[in-house]
Amino acid sequence: MGRYTTVQAYADNNPNMRAVDYHQATGTTAAAASSSGSISAAAPPPASRGPVVAEKVDNPYGSTAGAGSGEFHVYRHARAREMARWKKINEDEAERTAEEEFRNKLATDTKSEAGKTEKRRRKRERAKEAKRRKKNMKLGGVGGVTKEEG
Repeated sequence: MGRYTTVQAYADNNPNMRAVDYHQATGTTAAAASSSGSISAAAPPPASRGPVVAEKVDNPYGSTAGAGSGEFHVYRHARAREMARWKKINEDEAERTAEEEFRNKLATDTKSEAGKTEKRRRKRERAKEAKRRKKNMKLGGVGGVTKEEG
């Protein structure tokens, strides 16, 4: 058995951590590695769980005490990547918010314009109806000067 009992199965840029059993990561069986030869009945055999594919850790920092001459540049580049990532997140959020505000404004404007259009249509209909009534009254001889009187 190796020195460590778990393996890092995550990258620094991925917050999802998975603890992987040492035997599963190395592909050995627990029965072959253990001296007693007993396997827990509750744990499924490693073969049925499938192979473990660990994410590549792009730029792991060393575990030595001091920082070398190149560490600042590594930090600077990592910070620049993180700042660019946050800038993109903020831009995407601002774009999403602007799009949502536009959709809301469009919906309210469309609704108010539909109401105004309906009101104008009713007014036109009333005017047409009044004109028709006036014409019918004139033809019927009600109100106004007739030919016989004049």
